[in-house]
Formats: sequence, C-alpha cells, structure tokens
Amino acid sequence: MEISLSRKLDLESGREVLLLPLAEGALAENQLFAALDRSLDGALARAAAQEDFQAKSGQALVLNTLGKVAVQRVVLLGLGEAARVGAERRRRMAGRAAEQLRRVRAASVLMVCQAVPGEAFEPAREAAALVEGLNLALYRFGKYKSENGDKPPYAGPKNVELLVTDDKGKAAGKAAEIQSAVERALLVTTAVHTARDLINEIPQEMTPERLAESSAALVEGIPGLSCSVLDEAAMEREGMQASLAVGRGSYNRPRFIQLSWTPPETADSAEHLVLVGKGVTFDSGGLNLKPGDSMLSMKADMSGAAAVICALTVIARLRLPLKVSGLISAVENMPSGRSYRPDDIVRSFGGVNIEIGNTDAEGRLTLADALGWAVARCGATRIVDLATLTGACMVALGVQTAGVFGQPESWRDTVLAAAAATGEKCTALPLDEDLADDIKSEYADVRNTGATRYGGAITAALFLQRFVKDTPWTHLDIAGPAWTDKRRDYAGPGGTGFGVRLLVRLAESLCRG
Repeated sequence: MEISLSRKLDLESGREVLLLPLAEGALAENQLFAALDRSLDGALARAAAQEDFQAKSGQALVLNTLGKVAVQRVVLLGLGEAARVGAERRRRMAGRAAEQLRRVRAASVLMVCQAVPGEAFEPAREAAALVEGLNLALYRFGKYKSENGDKPPYAGPKNVELLVTDDKGKAAGKAAEIQSAVERALLVTTAVHTARDLINEIPQEMTPERLAESSAALVEGIPGLSCSVLDEAAMEREGMQASLAVGRGSYNRPRFIQLSWTPPETADSAEHLVLVGKGVTFDSGGLNLKPGDSMLSMKADMSGAAAVICALTVIARLRLPLKVSGLISAVENMPSGRSYRPDDIVRSFGGVNIEIGNTDAEGRLTLADALGWAVARCGATRIVDLATLTGACMVALGVQTAGVFGQPESWRDTVLAAAAATGEKCTALPLDEDLADDIKSEYADVRNTGATRYGGAITAALFLQRFVKDTPWTHLDIAGPAWTDKRRDYAGPGGTGFGVRLLVRLAESLCRG
C-alpha cells in the first residue's frame, strides 16, 4: 500500500472510492459533505435521508456516483458522537471501511481524516490511526486456501490518497509529520500481520524449532538486531528444567530464543528493556488433557511470543535509542509416556523448585525460566511479559481486554498508557498478596496452581512475580484479546497480533523519557 497526501478534496483525481467519515448530527454543517453533495446534484443528501444515515458509530452508506464525478463510489462512515471521536474510534471506523473496499475490490482510495468541532485534533496521530485500522482490517490468512480459478484474494488498495483537514474542511497539519506518522503506521501494522501469520500457522508446522527458525529469518538483514537459539541440550546445561518438563511429552523438542537490539549509540546505556513472550506452540494440556473443544485455537498459545518477536523487528527498524531484548521459551505441551505429571517437582532456571498441581498450567513454568534469565543473564532494568495465561482473566474481563499486573505501579501505569495510546484494551488488576498463600507448597518452594479456582489470574501473576525479584515488571495476561473467533472492526478472525503496537509504543515512550 502506497500512501500520498492531498491538500484539497479532488473529486476528479481518478480514485475509485472516497471514504468520508462523519460525526453524528454534523452532516448539515460539514463543508466537505456539502461540497460533495453539490457535485452530485443533491443525491448524497437525498440518499442519506432515505437510508436514515445519521453518522452513528458503525453506520455506512455507499453511493455510486454514476459518472457525475471521477470518483466512482462515495462511502459515508459514521464516527458516532462528536465528544467520543478520537484515534481509536477512527481506527475502528477505518477497519469497517476496509470491508467496503473489499466488496468492490478497490485499487485506489481517497480517504478523508477530518477534525470534529471541539476535538483536540492532532493531524499526524489521527491520520496514522486511520491507516492502522485500514491496513489491520485488510489482513487475511489464506495460506491453505486452494486456488479455484476465481479472482485472487483481495490484498487491499495499491494507492491511498489521504486528505487531512480541520473541522472546516481546510488542509491541516504539517505534511512531513503526517507522512512520517503514516509510514510508521504501515511499518507497525505490517509487523502485526507477520505476528498474525505466526499465530495462525497450523500447529503441525509451527513447532518450537520452526518458531526459532522464523525468528532468525525475521531478524536477518536488520542491522543491530540479532537472534540466538538454545536447543534442548543447551537448555539442559543452563538448568531450564521447568521449560524442559513442559516439553518432555512432545516429539517436537523445546527451544529458547533470545533476540537482542543494541543500537550503537546506546551500547553502554544502563537501561535495558526485556520483553518476554509465552511461546507454547500448541497446548493440549498435557496429562491434564483439555476437553476437545478447548484445544481449538490452542495454536495461539504462542501469541505473546509472536508479539515480542515482531515488536523487536519494528523497534530495530525504527532504530530506537534503547537496548531491548526479547526472550521466548518455546515448547509444545503434549501427553505421552514421557510427560511431566501432577505432583512432580521441577527446578527452574535460577533454582526455584516448583510443585506441579496441574500440567495445563504450563505457560507460567516456561515464563519462570525466561523471567529468571531476564534478570540474571540480561540484567534487565525493566521487564514486560505477554502471555495467554489464564481463562480466569477472560472470566474477569471478557475476551477483548488484557489484565495487567505490575511492580511498581508506576511502571505498570507506563505500560497502561502505551496500551491506551494504541487502542489495545488493558485493565489493571491487583497483585493481591492475600492470595499468595494459595500457591504455597508443602513440598517445594511454590506450586504452579492455586489452592482454589478463584482469583486464578492473580495467583498466576503472583507466581511469576517470584522470578523477577525487585526488577520493575509488568505482566499482561492476553488470553482474551490474543484470539477472536469472529471479525471485530480491524481484527480477526484468528490471531490478532495483540501487543505488537503496544510494545513499540512503550519502547518509544521510554526513549522520550
């Protein structure tokens, strides 16, 4: 997708589709709408009245111009109440607009980004949000779709012309800033596409070894970004017994992946952000076998790993002046005669003995090794982990919101601010020490499951907290938003790539201080 900027509404530009977002109740006062309606001899206003288009959030109206102007179709898109319009509302609206473009297979588009009266409008930010929503929504995973002689899958418009205006319809913002913002948006959303590809790949292909190979391939050719991989024997030598126990039942052997971005200008900097992603490439539950229906989508149990890998590629391509590492303990959790068992005790990297209460609480075991490595080997000054960790978090927050825990709260809140800026929904949850007794063990240092089924997301976070010691750390339980069974605005169906945009924004915020 190539994006160019326009400084005025040009209906003779030859673009196939014009996308015009409008706030609720503002049609009569909108000068761009009025100018377009005049060019169409009043047909636009009549169509809006006939179809009861009031620009409510989610509404869309498509009008064929029948040759009256060079633009073939006009699509009016509802933004909803003016007071609620912002970057995320525009992002979602653009996601819905992508379906209109797909329907007509538009190759060229003119898209308007217009300020709403009274809005704190930042032209570059809002334009980037539209591009993000559009590009994210155009993603499809079609690798295993057989060719049937029909037209090839629609990949989106080749050319997008973007008009950014104030609430009067006059060009707004500095062109260089807007162009830079939309190019960044394309870079980040393309990385989200890659994360989705990793997640959506079938589990017989996306094994721990394949995930490691994919990581190495993705960093190849990016200056300053490297990838190293420990095989099973090396993990054994390093004492990663928690991860090895989880992977013991599978034919596909574990791998430990480390990505490192060290910009030359900050090689001696004390600040080191370490991103840890859960990398269970398929989770059957092990000997505590999941019910059949619950195994569907368990290929997405490495969504945290995919987000970390792809965020690192963007951070490096943006050449952010911040040392950043990514750690993934990649395993497949399967039942066999070699599987680890309930009542086993395994020793993590760093020497914590863990009693196994349930083999389906495997992700926290792999994270224990990776978090311990982040502290002891990377010398992390800040840690963020992303993991599809608990069904309990989905019970608490639903399937579109990640639960966020952290120490200290100031670091957790920095992560939440990055999430808010990207529209990736997160909510703070407490590290309630009153539940710490639930993971105490009579026979080991800690138990991998709580004593009851209540507060499961919290006890999982308290378990992880043991392995970060005093390092500032934030844990994102992304079990809900990492996957969606149906299309939602600019995500799905399938893996969403949740976390890529958040992590990039977080790294940028640390660079700004």
